[in-house]
Amino acid sequence: MRIKHLLFTLAIAFFSFTGFAQTKVGTVNINVIVTKLPEIDQVKAGINDYEKKLQNDLKLKLNNYEKEVTEANKNFATMTEDAKKKKQQDIFDLESDIEKFRQNAAQLVQLKQEELMRPLYKKVGDAVNVVAKEDKYTQVFTLDGNELAFVDPQYDITLKVAKKLGLVIE
Repeated sequence: MRIKHLLFTLAIAFFSFTGFAQTKVGTVNINVIVTKLPEIDQVKAGINDYEKKLQNDLKLKLNNYEKEVTEANKNFATMTEDAKKKKQQDIFDLESDIEKFRQNAAQLVQLKQEELMRPLYKKVGDAVNVVAKEDKYTQVFTLDGNELAFVDPQYDITLKVAKKLGLVIE
């Protein structure tokens, strides 16, 4: 009799503890929220300004290259062999510099975008933390990377996080 009572007590304790140990999982679409933040316009303007600066830098490099080629063509006949070789090397170096600049420009824009977006993602991340703690979520997954195959919409806290930030998302 005692063993049955002990097993029964242990079974109730086990189910009680597993009931308390349940997790509450939520999801959030961070990119939807970030695109609704008022600061996004400043980020876009910053990226556009940076792209224009890079385009102007490229124009300067191209103008300098054209100037060097024009000067070389004009003076090539009167140059010594050493001067011709040096001028050809200078022009080759300019071409190489322009090519490297073009290749790196996309990476530079990407780095600038990440730099400008970082505070927005931090702001949303902080709001996610607040909502998750308030609603007692143990885990919140992002939907942005399609990490989950199925998610019950009742656990999506995107709208709550947006509301916490004063945003309206339809």
